[in-house]
Amino acid sequence: SSVALKLLQLRGFPVRAFYLRIWLADEVSHLGDCPWEEDWRYASAVAAQLGVPLEAVSLQEEYQQEVVSYLVSEAAAGRTPNPDIMCNSRIKFGLFFDRVGRHFARVATGHYARVERDGEPDDAPYAPGMFRRLA
Repeated sequence: SSVALKLLQLRGFPVRAFYLRIWLADEVSHLGDCPWEEDWRYASAVAAQLGVPLEAVSLQEEYQQEVVSYLVSEAAAGRTPNPDIMCNSRIKFGLFFDRVGRHFARVATGHYARVERDGEPDDAPYAPGMFRRLA
């Protein structure tokens, strides 16, 4: 996302940066660790270096409801959940855009950015419906 931010800035677009905070450290710490403080420091340093405003957007409760509860219920039912698809469709490209996207003409992200290399096929898989909201 920092590369997308810099590229847009170099092209003369007015830009703002957002940090999406989704992990409830205390309530779901048993599920694993998310070093959000380190990520926030990195995002703050990038924004400061580029002279871009940075705002944290908290979707922690929504993440718990939409992603963590899905993960737990699917695992309890003996199915293999895919929390990334739920997070991307409902949080990152869903509620986040609903929250901040209406204030901007365009929203860009480095999520799913790919590096092209000569001679390598472009066959990265995408979740069905992933980019429906972006069209």
